[in-house]
Amino acid sequence: MSTRIGRSTRPLDWQDRSLGRVAYVNDLTGPPHLHAAVLRSPVPYGRITRLDAAPALRMPGVRGVITADDFPSGITYLHRGGHMSDRPPLAAGVVRYIGQEVAAVAADTPEQARAAVAAIRLRIRPLRAPLTVREALAPRARALHDRPAERNVALRWNSVWGDPDAGVAASDVMVEGDFVYPSVAHACMEPNVTLARWVAGREVMELWTSTHAPYFVAKEVSHLLGLEHDQVVCREVATGGSFGSKSKASEHEILAAALARKTGTPVLISLTREEEFASNKPRHRFETRLRTYAGADGTLRAFETEIDVDNGAYSHMGSSVMRVGVITLGSVYRADGVRYDARLVDTATQPGGQYRGYGTPQVALAMESQLDEIAERLGMDPIDLRVRNAVEPGTETLCGYRVTTTRLVDCLETVRRELDWDAKRAARTPGRGVGVSAAAHGSGAFAYPLSNVGEAGVDVDGDGRVRVRFGGSDAGTGQKTILAQIAAEELGVAPEDVDVLSMDGELTPLDLGAWSSRATHMSGMATGQAAREMADGLRELAAGKLGCSPGDVELRDGAAHHGDHSMSLADLAGAQGGLSLESRYELEGTETITPGEDRANLSPTYSFAAHGAEVDVDVRTGEVNVVDYVAAHDVGRAINPVMVEGQIVGGAVHGLGAALGEELIRTDGRVVNPAYINYAMPRAADVPAVRPFIVDGHDDAGPYGAKSVGEIPIIPPGAAIANAVYDAVGVRIRDLPITPDKVLKALAEKDGRVRDHRLRRRPSRWWIALMRASYPRGVHAALHRWGTHLGRQGRHPERRPSVPDLAEIARPETIGEARTALRGGTAVGGGTDVLLQRRQRLIAPERLVSTALLPGLRDITEEANGTVVVGAAVTLAELSARFTASIPALAEAADSIASPQIRNAATVAGNLLQAKRCWFFRNDFPCYKRNGPSSPCYAILGDHRFYHAAIDGHRCQAVTPSDLATVLVALDAVAELADGRRVRVADLYTGPGETALASTDLIVSIRIPGTGRTCVFEKLALWQGDFAVVSVAASSLSAERWDDPRIVFGALAPTPWRPAEAERALGGAPFDAASLREAVDAQLTKYGHPLPGNAWKLDAAAGLAERAAERLAGTDTREGRA
Repeated sequence: MSTRIGRSTRPLDWQDRSLGRVAYVNDLTGPPHLHAAVLRSPVPYGRITRLDAAPALRMPGVRGVITADDFPSGITYLHRGGHMSDRPPLAAGVVRYIGQEVAAVAADTPEQARAAVAAIRLRIRPLRAPLTVREALAPRARALHDRPAERNVALRWNSVWGDPDAGVAASDVMVEGDFVYPSVAHACMEPNVTLARWVAGREVMELWTSTHAPYFVAKEVSHLLGLEHDQVVCREVATGGSFGSKSKASEHEILAAALARKTGTPVLISLTREEEFASNKPRHRFETRLRTYAGADGTLRAFETEIDVDNGAYSHMGSSVMRVGVITLGSVYRADGVRYDARLVDTATQPGGQYRGYGTPQVALAMESQLDEIAERLGMDPIDLRVRNAVEPGTETLCGYRVTTTRLVDCLETVRRELDWDAKRAARTPGRGVGVSAAAHGSGAFAYPLSNVGEAGVDVDGDGRVRVRFGGSDAGTGQKTILAQIAAEELGVAPEDVDVLSMDGELTPLDLGAWSSRATHMSGMATGQAAREMADGLRELAAGKLGCSPGDVELRDGAAHHGDHSMSLADLAGAQGGLSLESRYELEGTETITPGEDRANLSPTYSFAAHGAEVDVDVRTGEVNVVDYVAAHDVGRAINPVMVEGQIVGGAVHGLGAALGEELIRTDGRVVNPAYINYAMPRAADVPAVRPFIVDGHDDAGPYGAKSVGEIPIIPPGAAIANAVYDAVGVRIRDLPITPDKVLKALAEKDGRVRDHRLRRRPSRWWIALMRASYPRGVHAALHRWGTHLGRQGRHPERRPSVPDLAEIARPETIGEARTALRGGTAVGGGTDVLLQRRQRLIAPERLVSTALLPGLRDITEEANGTVVVGAAVTLAELSARFTASIPALAEAADSIASPQIRNAATVAGNLLQAKRCWFFRNDFPCYKRNGPSSPCYAILGDHRFYHAAIDGHRCQAVTPSDLATVLVALDAVAELADGRRVRVADLYTGPGETALASTDLIVSIRIPGTGRTCVFEKLALWQGDFAVVSVAASSLSAERWDDPRIVFGALAPTPWRPAEAERALGGAPFDAASLREAVDAQLTKYGHPLPGNAWKLDAAAGLAERAAERLAGTDTREGRA
């Protein structure tokens, strides 16, 4: 009877990870090494006309530089082979996307390496190239590669499964639509990093690299360096997350290796967070057109689809990602047939790569959304429709999967029960809705030679400890713990007595790594087989000592037992000088997709899942709040239930990120949100309660009955949320993520609401309107190509060296000393923005002037007349704690900013004086405000939905980001300066994040009049702690009616904006949401001049004002607000 399998066991390294004792690559103290930095292309496409590394080689500390000349001419990564192997290790003559590697430098320090990269003389002749699928497929588009068939189509896959024509003929209902699943980043906690050492005497390249597929890293590096596979040896090191990004080579490993061989010294390369987002391989963007056919009884008849996959500039794994995506349509449900036509399209953008779910989430969004549409057309329940059509055990699916076991129907019924589906569907609560989505996924795939093989080694040392050796890696999924449980089960020891060695290319046998959810099946089967063989050997040894047959020996508690006699494993192994063996497991019955064959049984087992979501949609702001989430999974038998639940919850949250916020946003081929601060992934405070349910369904084909779980949880969330949103408010969002702008825009279209800003009657806006209209007609292109060269920083500010080191950090103890130090310096409180501005090369002061020691700046006092004086250096955390009861709006605004760690450091004055947060300005775009008047405002044609002005925008479309400013203006607060002057906060700003203060001015306090104003604050943000998309503060001298009201909107205009006419109209009226909405709406329409993508912010602003009025009136029914 099993004692280890099926039992929840904590990861064996949980304590070391929790205490920070696990060594990741950047934690290694040896071997001593150089540091590498990479020169990347600043343009999407162009010909390299000059590449001179000589200046870099003369820089201090530089030990070596590599370019394409350091590799054999024409060599490329292997990847999928043939014409799909199209990416060189360094750009050779042509660059094809912003961020492509052109050269790499090794130096003594990271700073020296970066400075040397900036010194390389690179000249590229930019050429127009397609940046989107639509542009790439245009008749005259530039061909990025010489493709064998169609221009810019790396691969086309079209065929049929079953008999779709018969299915269409037999159908009674059809729905069709276009769906978009965006490109999203992996956002691993640990970036890609490699330490390489060339051992010249042995001609071996050693790699310590963050990966969960050492085999493929060694394969690519050995190929590019002209070595044999076994000459590249990966060493064991911890991996801090992957989600697919580290399941093959990540294009930085070869740079470290080549530099290490050239310099004769170990080299470390660690990608920056910006490189992780903007240069690494993200999820492929899918554009899916789907038609779904069904009979009147709900029987699915056929799917017909055309899919365009954005390949990016190079192919990598795009062909198989596309195929797996298409397979979605033939793997979950029974239908008569599928007709598909899929194209992998080249664009001059960062290449797509492996990502959890591997193409399936993208197509599942379309399929599962249309199942709900079919159900609605037929008057059926969406769960009932899925139950009717779910694949059955022992059958072969349209795409060729041979399904051994499935409990998909039970998963769907679990969602029905746990979500109280029937009752909530019947209740029709306004704004509330439920949605469901299902999925299937294999347990590995026979996709490469040897991918149907797994090997493992098992050792028993003289002290009785067991060691499992496998060549894969644990990327945080608990793989080592699973293998320890399996070995412990077979050998009769505790999992804690099993060590697991992974990755090491010399000490571990063959394993192709943890991709396609194959790890537990392949390494688990191999480990179980090796452990059983070791157990048989131990029984034989014990039988001779215990005087019995091997079949009578029981292994338990670290010993071999027969009757009352026993012998420890330590004694048995010790007598042999230790025991060691390796075993090879070869999978049977699986097939690979080959040329001319489009159906295959790729995997030994298939997992199934159903997810259900309940959402609350705020029709006033477009916010989608996940109230409840149920994830039911058929994973066969759970070897370690608590770890399976962790995978389910983590995967569901991962999918919810893409459903509700995550997206890599590009302008002119460049990522504009390449950092956590700009990337709308869920933070801990945003994550809903995901309730996992393991639907046990033992599968004899899996190890101990187990099937996969790693990838399938990310597949259902997109459609589950889209279906729930439709159920809640009746609008169908077909392109993810479902952000507030899309919800409000869809609701406005549904209701026929349109604002007429009457620009023809507003001469003050004519010049701005003309300028915006001219941008797509050539002005933007001219300013971008030519005007930027005339600017302060030039066309490519990202290529400038970092700002010089600070000469001084002054710590004055008096106001006078501070004012003197500010000549040539910059004041710094918590440093949360000033230090970031330095890193972003926005400021380069000679000195920083700390306010920490200045008297009174950390104090909060109250004067006799009730005026509250808040010191400029009071932290946001201190501000919140002090005013939670007395001025709750101020405390709420402070609490809405960033994270607790930031709030413990950031100061009141720092928040008020922070620079604009426009992501073009902050991320090195040579924009108007950063580079000068000859440069464009990239927001006009770029993504301006969230952080740009919808009122009063001029050449610069940014807004003032301070949340405190919005509230303080509503409270009539005044800033007191060091020279005694006082400036109303309402007059503090002259533009977006720009103030009327001189460089030597210093705010010492903020004075809030003791007028007893009642004030509330509301904010719309993409995640908790994000900068405001829109905010409002409303205040009144009366607690019952509008008395001298202040209504202040933040993030709507360049500076905090007040609808003065609405304030006057409301004077004396009781608090009422409808009347406030009417008055504010009129002003928003009258003064609004939104960009094409942010008109929705005016509706959101009016909605926030309604919420503010309800709070003032005490009629807000939201949880915790009544």
